[in-house]
Amino acid sequence: MALMSSIRHVIHHRLGVIHLSGGSPVTNLLSRGDLDARLLLRLSMSTQAIAVERKLTKYFRSSDQTMNGSCHIAMRVCLGSDAPRIFQMLTRPELLETWITLPGDDANCHVVVWQQSGGFRVDHYRNRRRDLIIDGAYRFCRRRKMLFTWRVSGETTGAESLVYVGLHGNFTSTILELHHRGISSTGEYGWQQEMWNGSLYRLSQLFQR
Repeated sequence: MALMSSIRHVIHHRLGVIHLSGGSPVTNLLSRGDLDARLLLRLSMSTQAIAVERKLTKYFRSSDQTMNGSCHIAMRVCLGSDAPRIFQMLTRPELLETWITLPGDDANCHVVVWQQSGGFRVDHYRNRRRDLIIDGAYRFCRRRKMLFTWRVSGETTGAESLVYVGLHGNFTSTILELHHRGISSTGEYGWQQEMWNGSLYRLSQLFQR
């Protein structure tokens, strides 16, 4: 009984950071079915979360002091295209402009993405006036994984944080895995989470058959 209680504690703790398509928490999908099936699925996802945590340790190093005690975002979304195409969508400025969206965006908003030496910049415009800038610098950028800094300035501001993106899959579908760490406050966390939810949803809609 003590062992099962410990397992349930780990499951409950770990599942808080695992998301599926559109940013829906896995825990929302576990209210149906019998107890044994739910427990097996939760245990599987808990094991996956632990494996991901270990894998990311080498990217989010202890030398990044701002990572300690900060808020984290973790999401996964399945996209209906191959990994090379998704990589282009993540790195080419004209393609980034088709899916990046910010909280509160409407028909009077748009983004302009610039490629910079070793990174990128996103300029956000509302009613033809630039109100926000996102600067990113790559720690590394490979075909199936990338790590970059992320700093928001303007009417919305935040401390520099780190974003890891991994691509898994081949031909007709690819799983995009995103981890955003070093978010310094709950307010900023809410803004960043809404931004990634909306942007990844728009990205997924570009590949709907």
